[in-house]
Parts: sequence; structure tokens; C-alpha cells
Amino acid sequence: MALAAVLLLTACDAGSDSEPPAELSAKDSAALTDARSRLDAAIETEARLSASPQAARRIRGKVQAIVSEGVFETEVLDEFGLAALGRLMLVAPSLVEVDSDGVPEALDREATRAFLRFAERDPARALLAPAEQAVGAVERTVQRSESGPDTRILPGDGGASPGPRVAGYLQQAEGDTGPIWPELSRRLRVLREGL
Repeated sequence: MALAAVLLLTACDAGSDSEPPAELSAKDSAALTDARSRLDAAIETEARLSASPQAARRIRGKVQAIVSEGVFETEVLDEFGLAALGRLMLVAPSLVEVDSDGVPEALDREATRAFLRFAERDPARALLAPAEQAVGAVERTVQRSESGPDTRILPGDGGASPGPRVAGYLQQAEGDTGPIWPELSRRLRVLREGL
């Protein structure tokens, strides 16, 4: 009987959850800031494509011209490939993979194929792959950090003002993606509601 009571108390004690952190680590804060930046780039490019058929044709043509130069054929990019990445980043930043410092380092081939295929007829689909990658990064970071709704994201500039709370960050991203990618918005909502 005493053993049963001890087991019951142990089971009850094991069920308590630890408190979420008050603020994210610098690494997780940077990951969320980077993911939001990539999501914003996809949203902005989609808006430019959706502005008019002429704008979509012009932007797609610029991307096609840069990609057709042949500088992305090698595994390691030379100075011409890096310069082409820089030009591509000005036209469609979501198609360029960057390092942790934001320096262009590779062409996202899958995203580029989808962009060239759908830019003129379905802008949302043309930018879906980069937007999905950004949302996936948000999901992984929030889950890994075990943050709560009130957990603060450290400001990227190291400023004294407090950063946004995780719930607010997710809600804003949810609202921004909703009109373009409803499924991605739903994933962000589920993540926020599960905090």
C-alpha cells in the first residue's frame, strides 16, 4: 500500500511541466529573425508578381536571364556566380540561399524551378517553397526552444528595448501569410495555440 502511494506521488510530480524560458537564446532569436526575413522576402516578391501581368513577366524575365548565364552550373561558385547571386538577390531574394551573415552562397534550385514555372500564372505557388522553408524554420525553432507565448525574442540589434513575444511574432506571421498561403498560416496558428 505504501509503495502504491509513493508511485502515485511520483507520477503526479513527473507530470509537472517546466516553465518556458523568459527569453530565447541569441541563436534561437537569430533563427526566428532570419526566418521572418525570408518569409517577408517571399511575401514581397509575391506581391510584386501579383501587381500586374506585365510586372510578373518582367521579373520572371530578369530571373530567367540571370539563371541562363550558366554561372550556376558548377558545384562551387566562382566570382561570376557570386556576382550573379547578388543580382538575383535584388530581383528575387527568396531564390538565393544565404549564410548566417546574410551573404549569398548558393542558388535554391528547387525554388527557382517553381518560380520560373509559376511566376506569371500563379505567384503564390511560385514562392511557396521559400515560404514553406521559412515556416518550417519557425516551427523547428519554437519547438526546440520550448518557448511559451510570453517568451521574448532578443532584438537583433542588441538594443536595450525588449524584443517581441513569441505569440505576437507568430500571430503577425500568421496574419501576413493568410491571404497568400492559408495552409502555412494555419500551421503558424496551430503552433501559436500550442504554446
